[in-house]
Amino acid sequence: MTPLAWDVPSAINFHVAELARELLRLGHLPTVIVSSDDPDELRRMRTLCRRRCRAALKLLPEWTASAGQDSEPEGPMVGPNPDPMLLPTPRTGPIEPSEGIPVLPLGRSFHLRINGSVANVGLPVDLRSRLERLLVGAGFDVVHAHEPVAPSLSFTAVRESRSPVIATFHMSPVGMAGLELEHGLLERFYRRLDARIVTSEAGGRALGERFSGGFEVIPPGTRLGAKEAAGSPLVEEGTLLYVYRGDDRRGLRAFLRAIADERPPGLNRLVVAVHRPSALEWPPRSAPRGLAVPVTWHEFEDMTALEPLYRQASAVVLPYLGGEWLQQTGLEAIATGCAVAAPDFPLSADILEEAHGRLFSPRSERSLARALAALLPPEPAEGDAASAGSKPGASPTAHSLEAVTHRILKLYEKTLDRGKEEGEGRAYPIKTVKFSRAGVRDDGLIYADLHIHTNHSKDSTSSVAEVLEAAFEVGLGAVAIADHDTIAGGLEARELAGEDLDVIVASEIKTSVGEVIGLFLEEEVPGGLSFEETLGLIKEQGGLVYIPHPFDGLRSTPSYESMVDNLYRIDVVETYNARVALSSFNLNAERFASKYNLVAGAGSDAHVLPGIGTAMLRMRPFSGPEEFMTALREADIVTHRKNLLYLQSLKFLQTTLDHVLPTGADTGR
Repeated sequence: MTPLAWDVPSAINFHVAELARELLRLGHLPTVIVSSDDPDELRRMRTLCRRRCRAALKLLPEWTASAGQDSEPEGPMVGPNPDPMLLPTPRTGPIEPSEGIPVLPLGRSFHLRINGSVANVGLPVDLRSRLERLLVGAGFDVVHAHEPVAPSLSFTAVRESRSPVIATFHMSPVGMAGLELEHGLLERFYRRLDARIVTSEAGGRALGERFSGGFEVIPPGTRLGAKEAAGSPLVEEGTLLYVYRGDDRRGLRAFLRAIADERPPGLNRLVVAVHRPSALEWPPRSAPRGLAVPVTWHEFEDMTALEPLYRQASAVVLPYLGGEWLQQTGLEAIATGCAVAAPDFPLSADILEEAHGRLFSPRSERSLARALAALLPPEPAEGDAASAGSKPGASPTAHSLEAVTHRILKLYEKTLDRGKEEGEGRAYPIKTVKFSRAGVRDDGLIYADLHIHTNHSKDSTSSVAEVLEAAFEVGLGAVAIADHDTIAGGLEARELAGEDLDVIVASEIKTSVGEVIGLFLEEEVPGGLSFEETLGLIKEQGGLVYIPHPFDGLRSTPSYESMVDNLYRIDVVETYNARVALSSFNLNAERFASKYNLVAGAGSDAHVLPGIGTAMLRMRPFSGPEEFMTALREADIVTHRKNLLYLQSLKFLQTTLDHVLPTGADTGR
């Protein structure tokens, strides 16, 4: 996923396209999700997304199911091309339909002015509902969000994804602006990223100053220099190359003025390579009249046309005023063995650690002339022939697109392994149905409420006998009595219950970072311990770890990092709690469970009798933790929600009347 409009040239979109090509070549199935302002693409979007993305959600699984069926066992996975409806319109972005990579536009972009230039960013208000449906139904293994800054498509994907999320921070101008303007909001979502990539050491230093948490430095990579074909053009001494990409009008103009004001010694010819899609969007100006150096303009659209220009050049000048193409141009120069003149920015210093080159100040024309004088060969003496020849051997392996893609794939695999648990997990979607009073057993199934409180909790006045009677009336076949920091209520309920009601002895335990429920307990687990210690004590006695209302911002919940670090010990996540104030709290829990392949649970969290059964599961009968988990994986969540204000008011009245009425007074209970 890219945050920028797909039809507008940008270094981020270029990297996304190159990565998608390499992933497909290696046998994987990439899909690029974008915003676009192209009229043809918007018409295609309306066809794909009409009636809740039905076309896209039908065609993508058909493609992934058919791909690789006819491939050789030892060869890369290949298969039929995706349906033409999934492929982009010709010349509407860096990927052409003939390449066989699905590109799905989900909405328009809006214009954001940064540092004198305009960035086209996908607007999440327009994209969110379509994106959510696509991420829910398409079955992606991994979501890779590039430059996840607000507001953008990539940023929204971090919130909506049901799959592990990898984020690449390119630290582009729009990315840095997002970090500065939305730091508080981004901090919350930064913790939800399963892996983080930053494209440079300089970017890593900037990111590390703002957020805690590890990241891996992986540069964008380049196809140049992978193989030097026979007959590759020889270096033309004194030839200087400048590559115009993106909105670099100010940078190119400043560079040409600097050359006109002071011609560097040894400069014989200036080559300006112009990216055709960029020139159509932002036409560059011609060279100034005072320029005493011959200028050759070359248009290019793909890297095959650009590589010979790098190989002929004695040196290359990186984008004069910096910008998002600075690193990509530097990597291409490194791969082809070019000397580099780079503007004095932190990223340039990292590039020059691997390339022969010099820094210059964009504020001084003489600074550029001095840098180039040190890089260009001196004028040949009279009677000497120009010493044209090959460049010294480059070492592009570390920055080759193939090597970079393999590093990213390892990160994908590591992230997927982190989200797995032993046994089968629940796959999205979690089926939710309305409650129907069909008795205790319905086609061999029972209803189970996994989160009920009795008067053994300080905030409930319902006796165990009253809770069991209410459970019978509702039609429950199983209940988990989960009083705060005690199993006394569960033990009492198990003794009083008859054969028609299974009681799970449980406890909602307050840890140092939030609440956790232990199911199938036989011994008390004290409150106040660390999250890890509490989980350990539950597991030691053969219990199951159940995380209640994990994203309820109004109650005590474990941190996102604590849950992710202990995925291997979490058995169930409560994806539906009937007492949450906002439905988004349950939705976030549902996303978390789907993302990490965790089994989903549900409970009423009833503290008063009318609340019992307002959230439960329809599942097979069970005996013990193992059968319970097997049944829970196939269960359906059942809802019969009542007015939360009514239930909370009833709880408040019942738990406070004891303190204000005389002893023995009739409270109406």
